[in-house]
Amino acid sequence: MRRLGPLVSTGAAFCGPPGSQGGGFRNMAEKKTAFQAEVEKVLRALRKEIYSGLRLPRERLVESDLALSFSVSRMVIRQALATLKTEGLVEIAPYKGASVAPISIKSIRENYQILSVLEGFATGLAAAGLRPEDLDNLKSIVKQQRALDPGDVKEWQRLNQDFHRTIEKACGNRRLGELIRRYAYFTTYWFLALSAPGRIAVNVKEHEAVVKALEKKDAEKARALVERHIMGAGEHLMEHLKLTMPMGILQ
Repeated sequence: MRRLGPLVSTGAAFCGPPGSQGGGFRNMAEKKTAFQAEVEKVLRALRKEIYSGLRLPRERLVESDLALSFSVSRMVIRQALATLKTEGLVEIAPYKGASVAPISIKSIRENYQILSVLEGFATGLAAAGLRPEDLDNLKSIVKQQRALDPGDVKEWQRLNQDFHRTIEKACGNRRLGELIRRYAYFTTYWFLALSAPGRIAVNVKEHEAVVKALEKKDAEKARALVERHIMGAGEHLMEHLKLTMPMGILQ
């Protein structure tokens, strides 16, 4: 009797064209990576718009409009909004959709408390290792701030960031710098407080005091001045919001 060959072939017989092994999995991974990249792009943009006040509390966030604006799918927008909800920046209500969350005074206070401690500690570290060129840069920034038009809030903020980042870099602690930048990003609605009469002049004087302490390498005084400077800005902002925001905007 003639013997039959094997009824089941080896796995090789079921392979696709050369080079195709795992191709499906790679394509899936690439699509997932591309999707995540689009979500991150939308997240960065929406966070910036909310923190800067471009999108106001209670403003509706319509998925179809956002998808068109960012040139992405509604699924990407849905994922981004879900993430922003976990961060407390967005509210999502059944049958109503998403909207920018009300301003939380409690969250603002907590963020400023954390930022003041982090930046104060960084300033204390920087006092010992601040280079002469760093000190000259800080003095130059303060001089430019003093000469600014009181209404030029945008330029003030640029110089303010340069001032604090110069100290942050001089502290020599990269991880600390990353934490500072994270919480500095959360100092929501700073522009409203700076628009108050006389506030920029107060900040300039406080910056001058910090520079003098750093020049004397007085780490403890520099740390305390920066902590007080940042918490003072936060307290001023919260009072300003309480006085100027309509009912229902604040929590």
